[in-house]
Amino acid sequence: MFELRVDPHLLAGLPLLLLGLGCGESDEPYAHPFVVGDDVDSSPVTGEEDGRAVIEEEGWSTPVRLEVDDDGAEDSTYITRDGRYVLFYHVPTFGGDGTDPKIYYTERPFQTREEHPISSDDFNGEAGPYISEAGDIYYSRTFIVLESGEAYEERPISIVINDGTTIMDLGTGVIEDNPHYCDALDELYANIEHESGDTDVVVSKDGETTVLSDPINLADTLDLHPFLTDDCQTMYFTSSRGSTTSSFPLQVYKSERLGDFEWDEPELFVSHPQPDTENGVYGGVGEFSMTRDSQQMVYLELTITADGDDYVGTNNMYYADRD
Repeated sequence: MFELRVDPHLLAGLPLLLLGLGCGESDEPYAHPFVVGDDVDSSPVTGEEDGRAVIEEEGWSTPVRLEVDDDGAEDSTYITRDGRYVLFYHVPTFGGDGTDPKIYYTERPFQTREEHPISSDDFNGEAGPYISEAGDIYYSRTFIVLESGEAYEERPISIVINDGTTIMDLGTGVIEDNPHYCDALDELYANIEHESGDTDVVVSKDGETTVLSDPINLADTLDLHPFLTDDCQTMYFTSSRGSTTSSFPLQVYKSERLGDFEWDEPELFVSHPQPDTENGVYGGVGEFSMTRDSQQMVYLELTITADGDDYVGTNNMYYADRD
């Protein structure tokens, strides 16, 4: 549990708000800590059934909170396509053991965690990990430079791969975050964050970046966290459409491809209760991902409650599979 001031873009911007707490580059050379298998591990995963979100599609189990989830804050959840690992961004309990926030991974049944080598140890931080079918890890990172005792941002948060030296510049000039590379069609999806705080889903293909049009990106909404099936024909993403208070609740939607850069009307896939303004309870879901067979999912659930003039928030990771 951690304290924070209310931010209408909290789930969208949380990794970015916390990245500055991370620290940067290690002297150790980068190496993948595991290999994603060609099969799918469907062994049991246990946890508390204490979430508020609802999977709208029939045939799914009741989501359980991953046992590796603790009193810190998790974000940037991603389950590998073989179901064996979950990667996530973790911030320890504020005022706790002094450990820096980092990218971690947990191996099935998701009870313990290990630091991922893309995590750095200086003034920079990483978030939004995704592993392509080819085995490359895509993620976003800050570019903070310390010069003569003064820190400044060399460039907005951008997407990199593997050891972080190759920047996948989408050319938008703003924050580029939450990457998803779809190997089948050689398309790099991400979300960008405008100066206003609004976010849009974009796709980079053949050297050009396209901001997806309605019905994926809507005016005055947060649309972010794209995740696609391996055939690039189905997209899941987080959106504030339908929100009643500020940008809450954030929910996960599903859309089918109609053609190049064209998608059908999204359907609500993982819903979250509307804000309880009387008792000061807000929240949402996002950071959604699935295994290659679309039989298992992991997502993040955010709950914010009023505490006097401040608000207390919790981020928790949930897992579900098809019954």
